[in-house]
Amino acid sequence: MINLHRLITRLFPDRRPDWEQKREREFIQAANSLKTLRVTPEGGMSIDPEELREQIVASREQLKHLVHKPRAPSGSSRPVKHQEASPSVEFPDGALDYIEVVAWRRLTSGAAVRYTCLQCVITGRFVVAAASLFSGGTESLPPWVDGDINRQVASAFQNREFHWYATVGEAMDAWDAAL
Repeated sequence: MINLHRLITRLFPDRRPDWEQKREREFIQAANSLKTLRVTPEGGMSIDPEELREQIVASREQLKHLVHKPRAPSGSSRPVKHQEASPSVEFPDGALDYIEVVAWRRLTSGAAVRYTCLQCVITGRFVVAAASLFSGGTESLPPWVDGDINRQVASAFQNREFHWYATVGEAMDAWDAAL
């Protein structure tokens, strides 16, 4: 059997990059180190979930220095509690971090509206910062309107207070109602 393996390796050498071969060897070594790993004759595998859980917990402990927990910003501004607050809760400028969320709505006319929303990282609430109307495959904005979404969002931060909503849909509806 060993001679057959040597013959096959000479006839069909492994042409994968060294890093990929090394990664495969590490995986095989890790799989072989599992005490409860069982392979059936049909090729199925099973492992004790408790052993896997222990491995995961040990790995988390080993690598926890790589994870940075988000913390509230320092300074005089503090986040406002939002759960029982009204939809128009105002937050101090610069007090929170945001995630950009893009949502689309199809209109009955066949046109589409692209909403650029912000989601507060701490509260999870949403606000629409900018919107664009698309119809017939092109953006239907008057020439005097700035089509640069990034500039519109930055301008929204500077020029107005936001009204926050629990869902993206509520924020989109409020934006449409304000038009």
